[in-house]
Amino acid sequence: MSSGWSEFRVIPYEYNDQVRQIDEQLLRLVAQRKQITGAVQYHPPQEVIDEWTASLDLKEEDIRYVLRSVQPMPQRHFFPPEELPLIGVVPIMKRTVQDSCEYLITHSMQYETESIIHVEIHYKGNETDRVHVVPHLALEVISEQNHMSTRHSSRGGGGETHLSYRVVPALPSSLEQVQFSLVPSIPELEHKMEEVILDKQVDFE
Repeated sequence: MSSGWSEFRVIPYEYNDQVRQIDEQLLRLVAQRKQITGAVQYHPPQEVIDEWTASLDLKEEDIRYVLRSVQPMPQRHFFPPEELPLIGVVPIMKRTVQDSCEYLITHSMQYETESIIHVEIHYKGNETDRVHVVPHLALEVISEQNHMSTRHSSRGGGGETHLSYRVVPALPSSLEQVQFSLVPSIPELEHKMEEVILDKQVDFE
């Protein structure tokens, strides 16, 4: 008589002491890393990733997956539901090109307690009509003040995408001592937006 779907199949590979010791070493190293980094996300530069790929015989995507999984959980902030009055607009206009993509940080919408920073990404590689850019990127603001950022909105399609990030507290009016970086984010930990599906006929008079 064949077993039903509701019955559990016995897995032949049991958890053993050798694997347990390795897992415990991994967890101890993660704990040590957390003590050093605190709430700040640290990401190795590309040349270090390339060294590990060659010396450890691992794929780059596997290395990045492991490193993303040990990053600290992003802090959640309360944002008032009411619309804040716009104080001004600060031009940023930072541009760089990397891996066939052009990255632009265009400007910041300034409010009393927060800033909304706008980012554009344009794919410049071949076959742009067959490419869909999916940015798993968080914004890091580096300055004398401790800024925290979260994804505010995203839109686009194909080889272009537009992102905005909410930064608390607000950026200063002068950005001479402020640096910006886009770093890998953890999609599973990003704020999930509720989908509103529009699938009904709309008539215009």
